[in-house]
Amino acid sequence: MGDVGAVAAELAEHEGIITVERAVGCGLSRGQIQRRLASGAWKPVTRGVYRSASHPYTESAMVRAAVAAHRGVADRTTAAWWHGLLAELPDQLTIAVRSKPTALRWTGGTVKALRRRYHADDVTSVRGLAVTGLPMTVLTAAAALDDGSRLMDRALQSQPVTVADLEASLERNAGIAGFGRARRLVAVAGADTESAAERLFVDLLVAERIGGWELQRKFGPWRLDVAWPEEKVAVEIDGWAFHHRPDQFERDHRKRNALAKAHWIPLGYTWHQLTDDPGGCMREVIDALAERRAESS
Repeated sequence: MGDVGAVAAELAEHEGIITVERAVGCGLSRGQIQRRLASGAWKPVTRGVYRSASHPYTESAMVRAAVAAHRGVADRTTAAWWHGLLAELPDQLTIAVRSKPTALRWTGGTVKALRRRYHADDVTSVRGLAVTGLPMTVLTAAAALDDGSRLMDRALQSQPVTVADLEASLERNAGIAGFGRARRLVAVAGADTESAAERLFVDLLVAERIGGWELQRKFGPWRLDVAWPEEKVAVEIDGWAFHHRPDQFERDHRKRNALAKAHWIPLGYTWHQLTDDPGGCMREVIDALAERRAESS
């Protein structure tokens, strides 16, 4: 029993996933739906959601089925994957639902459903799937991920969204709880992240009782962010990548090459590294200083 016409078009557009409502809307009777199920042409995914046996059951098809089963909107990390901001689909699917989530006969994977009603301007359709728009997706995914600041930085760097877009999305959804981390990240992104990273690095040095350093040490035509002149160890601090200009990137490489030729140990840290792994950054600095002190003893 092959699907033709509107039914075939619906299945093709939605990677083989169809709901009972859409099937009826395409002109099928309940009896025709049951005959397709009985013949194996269609397979049940969960109550009221089916997949065509002639279409592969891909990750995208699974996301479509989960969103349809919950009558919701793909958001957070699932939306980030759908928009291409994440390379791999997270194990747990994330969906926003309009009413209190109820237990479903869903065996297609782990789903984290939250009761959220996003502003209409922050919900869109991408390839036929209800999903949060890019600014809201960046906000919610960044808040959900341990390294979410990096995702936000990449999105701002490639310019599918701007800081103003993120701020506007936050304002439209001011009544939604759980946006504290997203707001903090947007505030950081909108500020001077390089200066913030330098202050954070100095605070870490003080906390670890590491001395002997100078700020903005003159080196040739450049200034070193933090330097240990006796040990010839230099640290360059960067903010978020989207703040960088191409000419700055090239200038930093020339400085790093000059340091290496002068037998300095050049180290570099970003705001993300200092925030996500401050201990690891300090260990590298301590090791470099110890190496140089051992060489001179």
